[in-house]
Amino acid sequence: MKAFVPVLLGLCLLGGAARAASVKQRKPSSKELAALKTTFEGKELVAKKALYVSTKSLGAFLFAPVLDFTSSPPLQLHLVQDQKIFTTLPPSPADKSWPILRFEGVVFKDLNDDGYEDVVTLTRYMPVSGPKANQVFTQAALYMGRGGKSFELASSDVLSKLNDTPPPSMGEVMKRLKKVDMQKLAPPAKVSTGPKKP
Repeated sequence: MKAFVPVLLGLCLLGGAARAASVKQRKPSSKELAALKTTFEGKELVAKKALYVSTKSLGAFLFAPVLDFTSSPPLQLHLVQDQKIFTTLPPSPADKSWPILRFEGVVFKDLNDDGYEDVVTLTRYMPVSGPKANQVFTQAALYMGRGGKSFELASSDVLSKLNDTPPPSMGEVMKRLKKVDMQKLAPPAKVSTGPKKP
């Protein structure tokens, strides 16, 4: 029995590595970055936070955080393939509530094991008025991958758990996510409306 333990442990670790390797993220090459700058000409590309991402469900694309101060809210998180935006993540409640100071980062990972990558973001805000005036703080947002074609913000209950106290880092956000009930991250159940009438 003892001889099987290392083999079993090795298989478990290999399985975990395979799942972790399903998403590859790297900094974009200078050519990819130049193409993004062309795509978003006239807007402020947050180049230091742009990423090349390769996933099973969406294929390869570029993640492009952009600040466009002619829009409300100004932070726009785009996914780009072949120099075309194929989806834009919806603004988070925090994006709509407070002025954005800086976009901190993003992680793509299948959190609920449904086969579709989810997106975790961290953004820094600084209100200029109200009870939080001049206080700098961060807030996380979680977007659940839906069928490999779109993303949906997690429920307000899940977002509250991630942001009860402002998370200081992406590492802290990922720790908090481990404590979230995975049932709350599951896709909504499809409700049957019965057979269609002719």
